[in-house]
Formats: sequence, C-alpha cells, structure tokens
Amino acid sequence: MWWHSGGSSLEFFRASSLSLCVSSLHTSWCEISASALRKNAETLKARLKSHTKLGVVVKSDGYGHGLTIAASAFLRGGADWLIVNAIDEAIQLRRASIAAPIYVCGYVPEAAFERVIETHSRLVLFDFAAAKALSAIATSMHAKVAVHIKLETGTNRQGLELEEAVELGKLVRSLPGLELEGLTTHFADIEDSTNHAFAKKQIERFDAALKSFAETGLRVPVPHLANSAATLLYPETHAIMVRAGIAAYGLWPSKETYATALQRQADGVDAGAAMLEPAMTWRARIAQVKNVAAGSYVGYGRTYRTSAPARIAVLPLGYYEGYDRRLSNTAHVLVHGQRAPVRGRVCMNMCMVDVTHVPEAAAGSVATLLGRDGDEEISAEQLAGWMGTINYEVVSRIHPSVARVEVE
Repeated sequence: MWWHSGGSSLEFFRASSLSLCVSSLHTSWCEISASALRKNAETLKARLKSHTKLGVVVKSDGYGHGLTIAASAFLRGGADWLIVNAIDEAIQLRRASIAAPIYVCGYVPEAAFERVIETHSRLVLFDFAAAKALSAIATSMHAKVAVHIKLETGTNRQGLELEEAVELGKLVRSLPGLELEGLTTHFADIEDSTNHAFAKKQIERFDAALKSFAETGLRVPVPHLANSAATLLYPETHAIMVRAGIAAYGLWPSKETYATALQRQADGVDAGAAMLEPAMTWRARIAQVKNVAAGSYVGYGRTYRTSAPARIAVLPLGYYEGYDRRLSNTAHVLVHGQRAPVRGRVCMNMCMVDVTHVPEAAAGSVATLLGRDGDEEISAEQLAGWMGTINYEVVSRIHPSVARVEVE
C-alpha cells in the first residue's frame, strides 16, 4: 500500500487484513484501487477509434479518489489528456512530475494566467476581455496558449451562443500568443433520462457550430463534447476527444445510463454494461463499544431510542469528514462482514452504529462505510439513495483530511 496525504507526503505501509492499522495518525481512510482505475481507463480507451483521444476528468481531487493517485493510474491505463477544473489542480499535477496535456475546464481568473502558461495548460474561453488579457500576458512571456471555446447548446451554464462563439474565435485568431485548439460544449440531461432527444439536439447544434467555424476559416483541431454517458452510449459523439469523468472511477453516471446500456446490450449493441469497476473503499476504526440499556436515547435530539439492550459502536467520523448528516438513522456500515445500522444523528466528527448482533465488534475493529467486507457491500449508489443525491457527491465530498491509500 501507498499512503498519499495532501499530495506532498509519501510513506510506505503494509497491511494484510482489515484489523491492521493503516497509520497511527488516521482513524478513517479511503482505499483506492489503482488497478481498477487503470482498467477502467483501458476499457474506455478500447471503445474509441484510433484517432480519438481519451481525456479523463480528475477535478475535485480526482472525484475524491486523490488527484495524483487517479491521474497516474489513468495515464498508465492509456489516458491521453487530464482535465481539471482549476489551475491549482494543474499546478499539483506538474509538481507531481506529470507531463501529460492538461485542460482546465473551469474559470481561471486573470491573476492566474501566468500559472496557466507556466504549467503549459490548455484553457477554456468564453469571455472576450479574458482572451485579450491572456494574449497580453502570453506575449510578454514569449509563450503561446492553446484555448478552447465553450459553446452554449442548451445547458445554459458556462459558454457562448454560436454567433458570439464565432466572434470569439475570430478574436483568438487575431491575437498574438493564442492558438484556437478546441471547441467544446456540455450535455444537459444525457445522464438523467432514457429519452435522449434533447441530447441529440445538442449534438446537432454542436455539429452546426463546427460547420460555421469551418466556413469562417476557423480551424478547430480538437472538438469535444462527450462526457461519460455519451462516451458509453453514443460513439458518434466521440469526435477527436472524449471527457470521461465518473465512469473512469468505475461508477455509472446514473441508473438511466445503466438501463440504456443494458437495453443496448440486449439489442446486440455493446455499450459497456458490465465494464465498470468501482475503485474506492472507505473504512474507519471503531473508537468505542458501549452497552446501552433498553429505553435509552442515542445521539443529539434523541432521535433514536433503543427498544432492547444494545451494543452501540462509536465511529470517529461525521459530516465534517463527508459522512453526510442525511444518513442519520438510515444508513448501514459493515462490521466483520455484517450490516450495522446507523443509530441517532450523524455528528460533526462522530456517528454511532448498532453492533448488538456482531459480538466480535470491539474498539479497534474496522467498519466499512463504502465498499465490500466479506459477502456484503455498500455501494456509492446505495449511499446516494439514502442521502437523496447522486454517487458523484458521495465520493467527491469525502474530506481531504481522510487519507487516500493506493492499493493494487
């Protein structure tokens, strides 16, 4: 095992069972399967044509899996580009000696433009003033920056309508220090429905924009619009690059995407319905086990009351660490391969589970919050269902203070 903390420290630990301590400093940790990440990248890459690049999104600390752990594993699996949200993520990757092309897809303030140039990053553009400022800084540094224009096709988030996008393309062409490399857009609901009529309209708008750019004499070497769902379901969206996000971490974008993939498979069309391998397991060490009398309350607000004598285990993590308060009196964890229900409210740094039926449970025993223990498993989708959210939030909101442990 490798333990990564904050991207700056690297120590060696050997663990042969769940009962062994990962580190005396950590009471909760996430085990990240580098082989699963690598295999997911390999499988996604195999779905692409030879000329299509595999871009993998590693923003938000690699969707909570650890930025450098994830980036390194994906590159070993054949990823061509890494996609981040912020320039500080690009800086972390370069400091980790990662030399792959980096595309910054989020907002970068003018004050950070020098960092863009120093890290040799690509940048998304949707602002005329930003283009001029970037050009001035690039020229002063005797550099050239590859930029990607964001096209609005129906999401109404980041991006420009076609006419403005073309005008920005013309401006980029005229400015020294800038090179128009990409045109990009983002789907609104391709993950959220089995009816992809709106997504197909967005594809049509993007294709029309590419035609308009070409008619204006604007060459776009790297058009890209496919997210995970499009990468899995619609080969016609792959263009010159795809931007695989959640699927690269072994998680399905949504149950609708999975249902569509299964239907495609039933119809004889391979949509990768069995290919994804989750890469994260989240564990914590039990701090205390206490005997609680029948009729006793557990936790803040007295939201749970025992109906019989119980053994309550205290786990040293709560909503600060990313174990959501919405899991109160709802979720289960796994202790010695058995489900133990959460009792009472999840606190800021603690939560309680019922281990009455698990006689082996004791202080120091390991509880699994996400992942497999024996024959039982708690998936990100199950946690998301208990929380009323999506699997993206489950993994990406685990606090950076929780150690990420790379396992093969």
